Amino acid sequence: MKILSLHCDYLKFKPMKKALKSIPDLKSDKEVEVKEPLGIFIAVEKSDEVSLHGSVSELVRNIEELVGMTKAKRVVLYPYAHLSSQLSNPKFAQEVLEETEKELKKKKHEVYRAPFGYYKEFELR
Repeated sequence: MKILSLHCDYLKFKPMKKALKSIPDLKSDKEVEVKEPLGIFIAVEKSDEVSLHGSVSELVRNIEELVGMTKAKRVVLYPYAHLSSQLSNPKFAQEVLEETEKELKKKKHEVYRAPFGYYKEFELR
């Protein structure tokens, strides 16, 4: 798994159109703006498919470490395939993101997740 983490003044994202036909339609395509987040741009890779639980646990551990260092109050999980040429299958990657969101919320983090399988525009500062 590859991640790029950015502690931002704000991060905005808006879904534009489907990148994967197998992904369900979104209920909303409105822009989302999150103030002072830790943006976690994530590419789930083939090698992560060995263990969903292991991949999620390691990602959550890394995010919590970064939250501790930055004191960020909000986390944005942003699927970002551009970080790797060895991507996992889409279903697995989506599960990793969904389970990571659940685990972080259980630990009382304020979490936002950009839609998986969509081309999106984003802006950050």
